[in-house]
Amino acid sequence: MRNFNLWAVLLLLPLLAGCGKTATTITTDVDKELTGKWQLEKVIEENDTINKPSGKNGLYDVSLTFKEKGELEATSSTNYLTGFYETAQLNAIHLGGDGTEREETAWGNAFVNALPNVNIYDLKSNNRLVLFYNNNSQLIFNRVQ
Repeated sequence: MRNFNLWAVLLLLPLLAGCGKTATTITTDVDKELTGKWQLEKVIEENDTINKPSGKNGLYDVSLTFKEKGELEATSSTNYLTGFYETAQLNAIHLGGDGTEREETAWGNAFVNALPNVNIYDLKSNNRLVLFYNNNSQLIFNRVQ
């Protein structure tokens, strides 16, 4: 009986050792298409279209960078944000994170206020990304990298 217990422990040891490991994130084809830097060019809210203001020193450069394994970086007009993204079937997306809290320009506010409400994305063939929020409002990006 003593030999049986020893063999049972030896056989189960690899299984027990594997229980503490974390799961590896699998990158989907959609994640690969999103990966890279995207610059905000236009915001559409209800029937109002707001184009990126022209400005000096990159003050109005608002961007999202989708990294591998669901990591997300964003820059608004005055703040830097880090977080995560998750994609699902039917172009569903969830964004989340936190960042600095300096006063924003109106352009930066449009981005920062919309970001938590984004729930659908559409990748266009011309290197454009549209993020939908609050029914049919849109953040429209061009691929930078």
